[in-house]
Amino acid sequence: VFAGAADQSIGAGSANTDAIILAHAQGAPETSYAAGLARDYNGGGYTDWFLPSRYEMIEMFSKKAVINTNATANGGSNFANNSYWNSTEETTNNANRQGFDNGAQGSQSKSVGLFVRAVRAF
Repeated sequence: VFAGAADQSIGAGSANTDAIILAHAQGAPETSYAAGLARDYNGGGYTDWFLPSRYEMIEMFSKKAVINTNATANGGSNFANNSYWNSTEETTNNANRQGFDNGAQGSQSKSVGLFVRAVRAF
């Protein structure tokens, strides 16, 4: 399914997430794909979580040490040295990913299981 969630910019993650969910489930989040999993998360009692866009994820990688420190101090978890989905689609079959081990970015088949890191604001 191609949702047209192609916006890479900072501030686009929530709208991309909404577009993906609408295309997949006609509005109801499902947890079988990254955007639905992020939107369904309710950490801290909040329900406004979303899957970050490509440039939001790049910014998160650049601030990885600060985010990890704050997450640990607040009962959260550090980034794994692995690749994470972001909400920017490339094609019907591929979306963007961000490596949190070496910073590598790229297009990845949507059928591959990668990590998900939801955010509430950017």
